[in-house]
Amino acid sequence: MTTPAILVRQMLEMANDELPERWQQTWRAMDSASPGEKSGYKFQEWLEEMYFDGERNDDLTQEDILKVGELVRSVLQFEPSKRASTKEMLQESWFKAE
Repeated sequence: MTTPAILVRQMLEMANDELPERWQQTWRAMDSASPGEKSGYKFQEWLEEMYFDGERNDDLTQEDILKVGELVRSVLQFEPSKRASTKEMLQESWFKAE
């Protein structure tokens, strides 16, 4: 059963971002009230495992998957002001046709 503390723990592991200072006290209280193990599983590891799951895909290279991870992490920021905008994302060279 997923609890708010488990969900926040998963978000912290996957987002590769720190919680904003204004949320720290609430998070410490939640975390201490609901101790649990951290998986240590990072977003990039998950992405690579999902894409390269034994059936090698020819669509994207390892370098492409690293760039996809970087782009997704740029929007997975807790603070909305730190997230990449749509315009910034579309200006990335990875999206431009060769």
